[in-house]
Amino acid sequence: MTNMYSSGESGAGTQGLTDAPAGARAGRLGAKDVVFFVIAAAAPLGFAVGSTPLAIGRGGIGTAGMFLVVGVLLAIFAVGYTAMTRFVPNAGALFSYIAAGLGRPLGLGTAFVAVLAYAIAATGAIGPFAVFASQALASMTGVQTSWVPWAFGALAAMGVLGVLNVELNIRVLGVIMVVEVVVLIVLSVAIVFAGGAEGLSLQPFRPDTVVGGEIGVVLLFVFAAFAGFEATALFREEVRNPVATVRKATFASIGLIAVFQALVTWAIVQGFGSSAVAVANEKPTEMFTMAASQYVGTGFADVITLLVVGSWFASILAFHNATARYLYALGRDRAINPVFAKKSKRSGSVWVASLAHTLFSAIVLLFCVWQGLDPYLDLFIVGSVPVAVSIPAMELLTAISIIAFFWRDSRGVSWWEGKVAPAISAVALAVFVYFVLSNLPMFTGREGAINWILPSINLVALALGISRALWMRRHRPAEYQLIGHWGER
Repeated sequence: MTNMYSSGESGAGTQGLTDAPAGARAGRLGAKDVVFFVIAAAAPLGFAVGSTPLAIGRGGIGTAGMFLVVGVLLAIFAVGYTAMTRFVPNAGALFSYIAAGLGRPLGLGTAFVAVLAYAIAATGAIGPFAVFASQALASMTGVQTSWVPWAFGALAAMGVLGVLNVELNIRVLGVIMVVEVVVLIVLSVAIVFAGGAEGLSLQPFRPDTVVGGEIGVVLLFVFAAFAGFEATALFREEVRNPVATVRKATFASIGLIAVFQALVTWAIVQGFGSSAVAVANEKPTEMFTMAASQYVGTGFADVITLLVVGSWFASILAFHNATARYLYALGRDRAINPVFAKKSKRSGSVWVASLAHTLFSAIVLLFCVWQGLDPYLDLFIVGSVPVAVSIPAMELLTAISIIAFFWRDSRGVSWWEGKVAPAISAVALAVFVYFVLSNLPMFTGREGAINWILPSINLVALALGISRALWMRRHRPAEYQLIGHWGER
């Protein structure tokens, strides 16, 4: 989280950097720990089973190659992003960088959007968790249950773990993430050793195949697999050697997600051969378990069914922690009520921020139950529209802010780091945002006003943040100077 620096006083900045915000003592975490958080938030197994078939069915087998394309472009973005780490010595991540490059009002507006995005991502993930948990119980015991108790059970677990120290959460996320990765590797290897359904082919990686399908839909799904990688900077106050650790964790997260998801997607396509697209359209939720039954065994399919539940819970917990960190940052900068910056004296956790998001999730779930909404199609798919738009849009603003920041003063940073790489990524991210917006009807499965109302929620949050910053500049100038404060380390 951002530090509550006194403007122009380096001593205050140094003191702030020793104040670890979320339950871990400063300097306790390494790059591996941060990567655990990012990849767990990406829910490797949950994404593979729940989203990859939809991408294949609607966009084609080139989905596998698109993971590598998006990975390369985000790695280029990360060049400038990690360069900023040396000159923005706080854990505000995107909003601090935008404040440094494009001004505090836009920076605070982005912070409000970021809080909304992570809060919705965590709450929305409760939907598929509840659905898959109910299905898992039914498939193994024959007992049919509603999604509702599973959803509120996940909510309670999220709330409890959220107020405990971050090191416990890393262990929980790490174990779940490692197991689900191993399961996907076993399935992929089994398909490859069997030679697939019709022999192995590299066609999914051919450029004409990658861009030959519904590229907008594929980009929308594939980009979602990387959601949260930028959160590496949120942990800079809790890691050893922040600049080097954040850089390593950022590139490692992008690389691992890109290569892993590309290979898993390629393998599942090989498992069905020429019928892969048809199966993905007809039985998307069963595609991976069907492959597991055929190439490994029915028992292994049951294991996947169970682990998908754990994968979604890991995603819930990771995004919940990111939400709490942003709320803590805003509270400590006095951009919102400072009560959100309160920490537990016993564990050091930001318990007020954590409980605030838990309450938000409870209200959303109660509304879904009251209205009889579908936990997957409504709560997760439709509900995630603001996130699908806001994350690439925030990264686009960050890329532009990096250019602006280093254009004024290169600070010894190379042209590649400070200008060329950010410019390339800005163009690429602008294309991403365009495709996301233009393909929302296909993503939501709905027509009409909802496809512009939902993305517009981000504009409301942005306007509120900008208005708050302008108000602070006029009425609380000293606190205004604390918004996303940056300086030389």
